[in-house]
Amino acid sequence: MDRPAPYPFPSRRAVMIGGVSLLGTGAVAGPATGTARGAAPPPGEWAETPVPPLSGQSHLLGIAAPSPWHVFAGGTENAFQPDARAVILHRTPRGWTRAPLPDGLAVVHDVRARHAANAWALASGPDARQRTDLLRWNGRRWTAVSGPADRQLHAIDLDRAGGLWATGLGADSTTVSVRRNGRWADSLTLPQPSGLNAIAAGGASDVWVGGVPESQTGPTPLWRFDGTDWTRVPWGSTWAHWILQIEYVAPDDVWFYALEQHPLFPPPTLHHWNGSQFTVHPIPRPAARDGDGAIRPASAVGFLGSIASDGRQGVWLSTPFDTSHLLHFDGASWTRAVPPAAVTAYSMTRVPHTTTVWAGTQTGTVWRRS
Repeated sequence: MDRPAPYPFPSRRAVMIGGVSLLGTGAVAGPATGTARGAAPPPGEWAETPVPPLSGQSHLLGIAAPSPWHVFAGGTENAFQPDARAVILHRTPRGWTRAPLPDGLAVVHDVRARHAANAWALASGPDARQRTDLLRWNGRRWTAVSGPADRQLHAIDLDRAGGLWATGLGADSTTVSVRRNGRWADSLTLPQPSGLNAIAAGGASDVWVGGVPESQTGPTPLWRFDGTDWTRVPWGSTWAHWILQIEYVAPDDVWFYALEQHPLFPPPTLHHWNGSQFTVHPIPRPAARDGDGAIRPASAVGFLGSIASDGRQGVWLSTPFDTSHLLHFDGASWTRAVPPAAVTAYSMTRVPHTTTVWAGTQTGTVWRRS
């Protein structure tokens, strides 16, 4: 019997596990592992960057770095408490500051930016089903901006032409919409409500969306837009996959972080699109001290990981199964790097045209590898 798919909101890479455990190892259905594409990680070390302190339990769930001089990191402080408050930190050449936000918001789920004076964020109140705000930074302040009518937004991204793409959930449909010149237009409409929680836009004519499958054995929910039409992309595996995150680098270099809906609960896997086919790359299991084949329990609400391009045809990956390391994949092999603290990086992003990567963590701190 198919088990119900997890609801992806509020975090696009978190899952309600509900008393089960995730396996530390396991076979992965899908295409064979690919050949080498890049090199080892760029030289350098991960280091913590001082930021304004946050209150109580805090998490930075979204991060964007449109230039070497500007970084936006969003999340929450006093998490899971009645006074939980949304937070966005902003780095400029003068240092880090805390940006004022509209009242009543409890958490920032994601931040996207192509320019220091044009950033977007997705935030919500204590109950995301009652209030989800789309926020815009105009270079001076964050303000709420109207999204597509009657939609609860799940994910956002900016294309290289300045269009803002958003996945949303209505009463009886799921949509992908785009905002240009201040106006929203629906680009894709699916006839039933579902969770499209991952979106990545390259140019205006190359956009990917994915999310939660309707069943364990149904098709993996992955669509691609070519500027005119949306096409459902075959995944090629026995079990459906939940697309947790999509990292777009180029039309022939797209990474997918996905969770197979297998009855034995294998951990997420990394997949790569080279312009014509997918390859799948199982993530290394934790250090041997955990024991071969050991079952490693996850919490009732488990963070499943984050990926970011390294600028050299590889990716960085953060996984809750190995908080002692950040993982790097160069297209052929994995290496481990030691982070500043043994906590999970909830969000990662690369500065365009560089190999500098920023990360926001589960403890409200910010790391940088440069």
